[in-house]
Amino acid sequence: MLYIVGIMLLIFLLITKVPGVFHKRKTKKEIRQLKDMQNTSRVGTIQEKDIAHLPFVVKKWLIKSNVVGSQWKRTAHIKQKGQMRLDPESDKWIFVSSTQIVGMIEPSFVWQVKAEKMPFIYVYGSDSYVDGVGSIQRRLLNIVKLADEKNGPKTNQSSFQRYLLELPWYPQAALNKNMKWKQIDKRTVRVVMNHRGVPGEAYLHFDEEGDVVYASAMRFKGADEKAQMIECIGESREINVMDGIRMPISIDVTWRLPKKLYTWLKIQIVKLDYR
Repeated sequence: MLYIVGIMLLIFLLITKVPGVFHKRKTKKEIRQLKDMQNTSRVGTIQEKDIAHLPFVVKKWLIKSNVVGSQWKRTAHIKQKGQMRLDPESDKWIFVSSTQIVGMIEPSFVWQVKAEKMPFIYVYGSDSYVDGVGSIQRRLLNIVKLADEKNGPKTNQSSFQRYLLELPWYPQAALNKNMKWKQIDKRTVRVVMNHRGVPGEAYLHFDEEGDVVYASAMRFKGADEKAQMIECIGESREINVMDGIRMPISIDVTWRLPKKLYTWLKIQIVKLDYR
């Protein structure tokens, strides 16, 4: 009997681990590509002349966040923990932990997440945007495929919109010369960029001190034919300094559905390194 149980456990481990090995290889390849794409020509200290072309409120933000006076960096390495709500009609939240690597010179990111759907039952996933290609993957216990979207027009655009939406975590990226900034009012700016044929547009909203209050962008919620663009909002809950940069470290992420607001993610940054 113990022999049979042992065999069954071995089979289960093989079934769950083998897909995970292939997924890790794919993710490592994306991370290597992301790092290789970051141009190293910008070195030294970021100075006020580097922000001279930007609207007043963006300049104020980059000074307030300590970007001006810091060293040029290539990537941001972020560790997060928080809660996720999978159903807008449910009050159930599940624990999540995630890591994210972001390209600050060439727009790109790789996000890996582990969500505890129930005790000992996990959903593993990754979102990425590398070289203009977006990808969304989710697997239950690394076995059951829940989502697998890559390089479709909606996936690519939604992924790039996410990169712009999360600029407050890596404000140096706002110095990308291909980003077009426009001040809408004294506390709101719009950023527009076309990256490798993928269009993007996001809005950042500031308080009087120059901190980001929230960011918003239209994103596709899904990738099928019926998927429509819906406003996605990242609202700052706590501001602090991480690796020398002042930024939101606690964020609520909300979809503006036709009939209600659906806050589906509450995330906290627990570690961040700029490299």
